[in-house]
Amino acid sequence: MYPAKVADVLRLSQRDEIFVHDVEDQMSSFFKLMGPRNYHNIRKIIPVAVNAWYYYMTSFRNLQTLGEEYTGTIRVDRNNKIPSKPVQALWMVLFIGGEPLLERFLEALKNKISKSVTLTENAKSFLFKCIDFTKDQKSTLARIHHSLFYIDGKYYNISNRVFVSNIQWLQDDTFTGSFNILGHISLFYILFNFIHRLMSGSRNTSGNIPENIACASTTSTKICVLCADTIKSPCATYCGHIFCWNCIYDSLKYQKFCPVCRENINSSRIVFLQNYA
Repeated sequence: MYPAKVADVLRLSQRDEIFVHDVEDQMSSFFKLMGPRNYHNIRKIIPVAVNAWYYYMTSFRNLQTLGEEYTGTIRVDRNNKIPSKPVQALWMVLFIGGEPLLERFLEALKNKISKSVTLTENAKSFLFKCIDFTKDQKSTLARIHHSLFYIDGKYYNISNRVFVSNIQWLQDDTFTGSFNILGHISLFYILFNFIHRLMSGSRNTSGNIPENIACASTTSTKICVLCADTIKSPCATYCGHIFCWNCIYDSLKYQKFCPVCRENINSSRIVFLQNYA
C-alpha cells in the first residue's frame, strides 16, 4: 500500500461533497413542502443530519465512502490499521461539528476568564484579545492548513490531521510536484497578507479602518472573485456575497457552497440584483 496523493484526496473529497450536497438539496426541497416557517427552523440542521448519516453509514462502519471507492483509497490510522469505532466517532464529531464546538469553547473560555478573581485586568484583556484574534483568524488558519495539505499531500480535513490517514492501493505521482509548488506559493501569499494585516493594524491605533483597506473594500464589491473581472449580471447569495450570474452557477456545478465563505448554497435561492451599480 502507498500513501494517497494530493490529486486523489481532492477527487475523493469532491465526490463525497457532491453526493452530500445533492442529498441536502433533496431534503431541503422536501422540507420546503412543510411551509416556510418550518423550513426556516430546520434548514440549519439539514447539513449536520446529512453528513452524520452519510459518514455513519460509511466511515463509522469501516466502509469506504463513495469518494474513497472511486479513487481506490482506504482510511487507516498511523499504524496502518482500520481506525476503531471510538476514533471514528470522535472524527465524525470533529469533522461535522468542529467549528461550532470551537466557537462554544472560546465563548465558555471567555466567560470563565471574565469571572476569574485571580487574574488581573491586564491579563484578562490580553487573553480576551488572544481569543478574539483566534476567532477572527479561523479562515486564515484553514487556508494555511490547505496549503500544508498541498505540500505534504496529507489530511485534507483538519479532523483527519488529528486522527486518520488516507492510504491508496495504486500510487500516482503525476501532479504531486505541481501541487507542492502551489502549496508553497499559497502558504507564502497567506503569511505575507497575514503579516501585512498585523502591521497595518498595529499602525492604526485609533481603531479606524486604514484608507487603503477602505478603498479596497469599496472597489472589491465591483469585481467578481471568480472571473476577476467587472461583475456582469450581478447576483447575491444569501450569505451576502456578489458574483456574476454565470460565474456562480458554473461554480455550483462542481461545489455546492460559496467560494468566499464556504456557506452551503442552494442555487434556487440566488437573487438577481437588478439595480446594482
